[in-house]
Amino acid sequence: MTPAPQFSFWSAAAPTCQIWRSVLGFILIHVVFFAATFAIFMGGAWLIDKDPATILEGATATHTAIFFLTFLGYHLGLWLVVRFLHKRSYWTLFGPQKHVLWRQFRIGILIALGVALAAGLLQTVEPLFVAPQDQTQLERNLPTDEWMLVLVPALILIFIQIFAEELVFRGYMLQQLRARFQSVWIWAILPSVAFGLLHADPSTWGINAVFYVIHTSVVGIVLSFVTIRTGNIGAAAGLHFGNNMSMVLMGNKGSLDGFSLFVAEVDLKGWTTSASMMLQTVLVLIAFAIWWKLTQGQAPIANASKAD
Repeated sequence: MTPAPQFSFWSAAAPTCQIWRSVLGFILIHVVFFAATFAIFMGGAWLIDKDPATILEGATATHTAIFFLTFLGYHLGLWLVVRFLHKRSYWTLFGPQKHVLWRQFRIGILIALGVALAAGLLQTVEPLFVAPQDQTQLERNLPTDEWMLVLVPALILIFIQIFAEELVFRGYMLQQLRARFQSVWIWAILPSVAFGLLHADPSTWGINAVFYVIHTSVVGIVLSFVTIRTGNIGAAAGLHFGNNMSMVLMGNKGSLDGFSLFVAEVDLKGWTTSASMMLQTVLVLIAFAIWWKLTQGQAPIANASKAD
């Protein structure tokens, strides 16, 4: 009998799930990533004859494209680590099927777009609570013809970026930890909280850094549960892609807005940003709770036996 996917997602990691090997692999992945990032930034800056520091802002489509190309370093690091340190195929990071389940990917996109639509509809009541001078103002960022030219390349680069992050955190790390430990605190909650804390930036967000860390941690936990239950990286990648692809329509002014048709000038330290983050976190949890209820026919992952 074919095992349920939630019992086999991590089985490829089981033979080499020693803690020292997982920690070393995670470090090596990031060594390759940072080396590739440096090379791509320097090479890109040389090609366009710009200061590499200006590329970080992503103020133009070219700058933003160079930034997203750096995520190829994650893919290279993953391939090297799983091939030579763990003696397994890069494709096992996707799940026992060794490929993306595209139906799950599409469902993930639709759910992410649904959450974004719900958030957008709820935020239409902003004028009832916010003074006109404090309301979010949209402005055109790119002419339509220029935006149409960058749209497909932008979506391809976002695709590369989200799969890089998912394969590192919901592929490699989740497989390694779940193969070694049964506790959800170890394979889902602690890594996601640690990842969230890495996003703490009080100088940029002020008090909202707390809400940003909470949101990032919650999303990481949700994606970990989704990946284990579905037995494939597809659903989590679809949710991530659906969320990030929104930047091609609207971005935050001054922050990787080179692909955006419109931009909004947002006070990142203001209370409206606090409310927006809390709203998005709640909506993610509601969507997850609905999905969890609908998939109760599957075995509960918290009680799943450890892979051999």
